[in-house]
Amino acid sequence: MRVNVVAGLLVIAVIVAGCDALAGPSDRTAPGSGPMASPMPAASPTPPAASGLPLATASPVAASSPPPTPSASLAVAPVSLPRAAMMEKDGVRVRMELQRNPLRAGEPSWVRTTVRNLGTDDVTWFHDGCAISVGVHGTSLVDWPPGIDQTGQALSFKNRLLNVYVTTDRPRPAGLNFVPKSMLAAGSYGCADIGISETIPPGKVIRRTLWWSGYADVRRGLPPTGSAIITGSAGFYWRGHKEPDRIIDHRMELELDAWIIEGLQGDRLTPPEVIDAALADPSFVAYLETQDLGNGREEILWYDPGADVWEVGVMPWYETKPPRIHGVLVDPVTGAIRGPLDRPWNEEADGYP
Repeated sequence: MRVNVVAGLLVIAVIVAGCDALAGPSDRTAPGSGPMASPMPAASPTPPAASGLPLATASPVAASSPPPTPSASLAVAPVSLPRAAMMEKDGVRVRMELQRNPLRAGEPSWVRTTVRNLGTDDVTWFHDGCAISVGVHGTSLVDWPPGIDQTGQALSFKNRLLNVYVTTDRPRPAGLNFVPKSMLAAGSYGCADIGISETIPPGKVIRRTLWWSGYADVRRGLPPTGSAIITGSAGFYWRGHKEPDRIIDHRMELELDAWIIEGLQGDRLTPPEVIDAALADPSFVAYLETQDLGNGREEILWYDPGADVWEVGVMPWYETKPPRIHGVLVDPVTGAIRGPLDRPWNEEADGYP
């Protein structure tokens, strides 16, 4: 995730990097090493202390670079894919390492990040309230098909669910959210409007591990098989005791080419097609016409892998306590309406929409 820092709105806490700062071989590989000659063997489900993994070539990403343009899926994953990328700037080395590449859809995978101070004075590392020192996010480079052209309230509902802000845009590609392990099943989450700074003494390191659930975005089912890009956003930071005039300029970004295997099969509906199936139900469309979308309401598109069903509906925040979700249950293969959706929101099980 990216950290948005607004001057004047930050509460700053200071933490000194401790015993976890011992050097390990995993972030000492010389930058600029070539891609691995062969795919790495399957990694263990628990992050290792240090892997000694050879680095693949990974160029830093300029802050002004446009997002990647999604492209068609290829049939077969590349023979060799990098699992790690590293960048050095201002005497700071940032590294991220995937548990596996290709990533297997439907299966949790971790990414391990390190921030090492190579200089002779302290580095202040500034991040969000969840202590995520390097935010990691992935984006599928395979388009979701847009599905049926809807109109009116049905179009507004579909666009809001698919993050289509201009009606001529295509649905946003599947995202891969890497979060703290405790938040894997927490839906969307926030880290408060506070900034936390850690002091990294010379030669010391901050290590963090984040996890991907194996599913697209937040409870959007399996992502498509094919290429993806993994981005690490590292910052903000400064060296010495004087905070820079523009802290937002002190950041680094890394990218890794990735691949997703065992993704959504061709016999199962994509998220836009699931929404279209729900919008074919006259009673649901009639209910939508009574709703002021975007005003005290959440549009719901959740896949339940246990029940193998999609929940599509609207949750008004203030009509009942707890709020209730109203809509339909959609079969993930046929698109048939399995029944009505009318249940209370469960904050612990559902997380935030």
